[in-house]
Amino acid sequence: MGSSHHYYKFQHQLPHPHLLLLLLLLLSLVAARAGARSHNSVAAAAAPSAAAAAAAAEFLDGQNSARAAVGVAPLRWSPALAADAAAAAKRQRPRCEFAELGKSPYGANQAWTSYPARPAEVVASWVATGKHYDRATDTCSGGGGDDDCGTYKQVVWRRTLELGCAQATCGGGATLTLCLYYPHGNVRGQPPY
Repeated sequence: MGSSHHYYKFQHQLPHPHLLLLLLLLLSLVAARAGARSHNSVAAAAAPSAAAAAAAAEFLDGQNSARAAVGVAPLRWSPALAADAAAAAKRQRPRCEFAELGKSPYGANQAWTSYPARPAEVVASWVATGKHYDRATDTCSGGGGDDDCGTYKQVVWRRTLELGCAQATCGGGATLTLCLYYPHGNVRGQPPY
């Protein structure tokens, strides 16, 4: 794969942020009940939910900031999309390669780094490709077509409503990141916003 970042584009949508808060509340109630039986199992159960919520916030914050900058409504987190992204990332972990999502009904952005990458860092790299986007002509100026700004266009695609993301750690500490978007963006002939 090389020692630098490699990126690929796709799309997907996010569910409403209140759903995530409701899910966290329910998980907290379940953990509190379990605590009466086993204090250790509560701590173990609560830690992954807090980490997942923090990662979801990192994925959402950077993308929603980019969307706000161009006057597009924020994305909502989708647990269903996040589960699909996690399943795809898990399947790709042994080879640490991008998932083949050509038949997927979702849009997607994927990234591979040779080191452990934070969600915010990956999102920032996708958003940074916006420097190659020319809104007047709806083209990417880097010479590589949509590969130069397709990830940005998916992030800011006006009709995309929901997002779900996951990361997998591969051999040698490499990170594979996948975000799914619904409805998908990057529709040829349509500007993102």
